[in-house]
Amino acid sequence: MRDISGGGVRSAASLLGAALLVGLTAACSSPSPTREYAVPGDVCGTDVARSLLEPLLPAGERISAKSSSAVGATRCRLSVEGEIVFSSAVEKHDADTTAHDVAASAYGVDPTDATAAGGRVIYSKTGAVGLVGCPASASADSSLWATVRTSHEVEASAMRDFVEGYAAAVAGSDACRALSGR
Repeated sequence: MRDISGGGVRSAASLLGAALLVGLTAACSSPSPTREYAVPGDVCGTDVARSLLEPLLPAGERISAKSSSAVGATRCRLSVEGEIVFSSAVEKHDADTTAHDVAASAYGVDPTDATAAGGRVIYSKTGAVGLVGCPASASADSSLWATVRTSHEVEASAMRDFVEGYAAAVAGSDACRALSGR
């Protein structure tokens, strides 16, 4: 019998290259994942514009929220497909606490990351901290800080916009009075 494979190593390389090309073409033409759930209009009870939250959430079918609280802090975790993808907190700190102080202990953001709002916000692609502008009567001896982080990278500007909007929403809620103990 005669070998009709036609070229040995060169033919094998050609076949492998063709297979890779077909695989890459199929991957490029695959539809990107879609978001099938409705983006919530609140973060565990704190109203936030959907347009601020949407860029921080990944595609998926189901979303769920779980809140928790401890002395001086309330937390909210959003899960998509059972995986925690977003976490926010409102934390009580001393009145002289800075964004750098909060960022030093927050996940997803570092004190050397970008700043906004006159230094009251620090943000990155995976997290942010922002001062909650409580009325002076509620915050004379303490300050409230909003923190947020995601399990994945997002546009840093979207993270900044969210934490600024979230901090403003918290300032307009009962959280300033409740967490300051008044």
